[in-house]
Amino acid sequence: MTDNVWAELTGLDCLGPAPPYIANQLKGISMAIMSAEEPEMEDAAEPAVSSPLVRAAQRLVAGIEGLSAQVAELRAENASLRREVREAVALLERAGTAAGGASTRAPRGTVVAPARRRRRRTKSTKGRATPASVTTEVVRAVLAKRGAATASEIASDITAAGAVVSGRAIRFLAERAGAQTFVGEDGQRRYRL
Repeated sequence: MTDNVWAELTGLDCLGPAPPYIANQLKGISMAIMSAEEPEMEDAAEPAVSSPLVRAAQRLVAGIEGLSAQVAELRAENASLRREVREAVALLERAGTAAGGASTRAPRGTVVAPARRRRRRTKSTKGRATPASVTTEVVRAVLAKRGAATASEIASDITAAGAVVSGRAIRFLAERAGAQTFVGEDGQRRYRL
């Protein structure tokens, strides 16, 4: 059987039997070709075509026509399903309205005002975070009075004097003032002159 298909496809009987790796593929092809419907002859006046290639092409065309008919049926079914889904959504919206609940979606045909966009908060222009009155000399004066202190303790002394300042700013200023940093017995970073 595969040798006949091999000879029909190649047109060469002199090649002998089909090689084994091609024989398996030819079996599948010949089964597919044989299972395809024979095309209807539209004109009986046309001579019967005996070429296997032409017959295979006619079977292929018939298969494609069958597939296009199936696609048309599926499209019609898809349209009816979409119609049913639209009707179901409308039913749910009507049920929600009848129940008195607020609909999450506006009915069709109504124009919904776009949601207002909030302006993004812009960062204020960077300036000096610490008051101008707090300088390295002020930090040195507090360290001279206390001896050794944490940045938080220095900041609370300066804030008590009237200039609000954070411990982070004090860490920066203490390093610039030349204070020595060490870890105290309590594990906190302390500064001294």
